[in-house]
Amino acid sequence: MRATMLEMLSGILTIEQMVLAFQDEERCRRLLEGMVWPDGRVCPSCGYKRSIAIAGRDMGKRRARPGLYQCSSGDCRFQFTVTTHTPLHSTKLPLRTWLKAMWLLLQSDKGLSSVRLAETLGVSQPTAWRIGHALRLMVARENMLAGTVEIDHFHLGGRPRKRPDEAPPGRGRKGQANTEKTTVLGMVQRPADRVPGTLAGDARAAVVTGLSLRAAEAIGEGFTDHETVNHSSREYVRDAVHVNSVEGFNSRIRRTIAGVFPHISPQHADLYFHEMGFRWSQRIVTGQAVRKTRRGRQVVQTLWSRVSPAPQLMQVFRSATGRQMRRSPDGGIIIKSAVTVFG
Repeated sequence: MRATMLEMLSGILTIEQMVLAFQDEERCRRLLEGMVWPDGRVCPSCGYKRSIAIAGRDMGKRRARPGLYQCSSGDCRFQFTVTTHTPLHSTKLPLRTWLKAMWLLLQSDKGLSSVRLAETLGVSQPTAWRIGHALRLMVARENMLAGTVEIDHFHLGGRPRKRPDEAPPGRGRKGQANTEKTTVLGMVQRPADRVPGTLAGDARAAVVTGLSLRAAEAIGEGFTDHETVNHSSREYVRDAVHVNSVEGFNSRIRRTIAGVFPHISPQHADLYFHEMGFRWSQRIVTGQAVRKTRRGRQVVQTLWSRVSPAPQLMQVFRSATGRQMRRSPDGGIIIKSAVTVFG
């Protein structure tokens, strides 16, 4: 079933094909069930793997809607659908709208803003914003990074506003940046090798408070093997010791924010970083090429290609159960399931 579903989704190459594939609500529901429950239905309340379909049965004044199931456990008897205890819980949108939105978001290289997504789907901007956050919550990963991990931090934000009533800030303390910008800690796991077909390493980022330069350098001291490079001494590469990968990831975060998300609040920044880290890892090695630097030196660069949306879509919904998100009274969102950023 998984191979058939992947083959069907892989055949969607254009927007027109995507619209035709996701136009029937019943088909979208069965497709979503296959992605959320690849090994069969599982009760989201107790985890029991046996349930019965009660769609069409008389439930008093109304009949049970399609896609409604009841847990067969005698101690549970919980009624659920494929969207129960997921970011799609209690959604008023058709499932075809959700699948179209996820496909558009995963097909984009750096993502789509809520304004652009709302215009494409024909929904309101707050609705598109919540759809985007649902994707960001589902792509969050909690596994520990392994192998060689690069760590670096940077400051996110624009130029400080001029305050005529306050004196200009002086130099900060030694080893501590004199800035009011948001501090972001990034980590990138290097891939095991660079042969064609290898997936890129995992990447994570999170907002941290009170992180000084000395604290950032001391993060890896508890590991068995820990190396650092000192950029202030013009040391950037020492054999295999460098932070070029994580600096590339940090640069990608800045470009994504500048080009797609003009404003990210620190409150929801980690959700956006989940999406950016997921996109970073959804790349495969296609080969290597020799390039010349500005100084004429030849270097070997690895060529990457993005993973198609079909396997990404299946991977996203496979971890949907347990990731809960609700609307807040003021029109925002409330994340009911915290995700550990760095495992």
